[in-house]
Amino acid sequence: MRFQRDRGYSLLPKTTFIIGERSVQRKWCAVESLNLRRLTSAILLVFVLAVIFYPSFALGIVTLRITDSGARPGEPLYAKCSNIALHRTGEGEKTGWIELINRTGTYDLSSLGNVTETVFRSRITAGRYDKIRFTVVEATTLINGSRVKLSIKQALVTLNLELNIGYGEERILLLDFKSNSTTARINKIFENYPTITIVK
Repeated sequence: MRFQRDRGYSLLPKTTFIIGERSVQRKWCAVESLNLRRLTSAILLVFVLAVIFYPSFALGIVTLRITDSGARPGEPLYAKCSNIALHRTGEGEKTGWIELINRTGTYDLSSLGNVTETVFRSRITAGRYDKIRFTVVEATTLINGSRVKLSIKQALVTLNLELNIGYGEERILLLDFKSNSTTARINKIFENYPTITIVK
């Protein structure tokens, strides 16, 4: 190793600058490696969060319409219903229900013989659903101009279905009460044998 004497400076090896340059390069490589690891970790974290939370943000639309093919004109029959909910496929009976509407609505079934009425149009998490349920809170009819409260044979109604809602898709359900207004007026009992159909 050769040394060079400069006036006013001590003897320094000519390789000092080269060693410093290599040190800077090593530090720069270490910083780049650290940044790459951080970027990779961030991308992985975003991917994991997307997998976990995507189902919660992926929404579709469900519309429920009702009709009553058993209704007879001139025989008023009213049903008050609430707590309409869908059940997610594969989940427990107690935890898998998603409530779509929690308010109570009264429907004139005798006017729904040949028409349909939209109960709600709601956003819902995309996925598969296997049941729909609702509660008949009250049923009444008119006898001699007076409203008469009927006993309800089946208050909590649960129906099976195979519903698949994709992201951004709309599904339309048709609930047919299939009530018997004549029996209701004679026996003072609200009997219905509802069915659910996926229209779209």
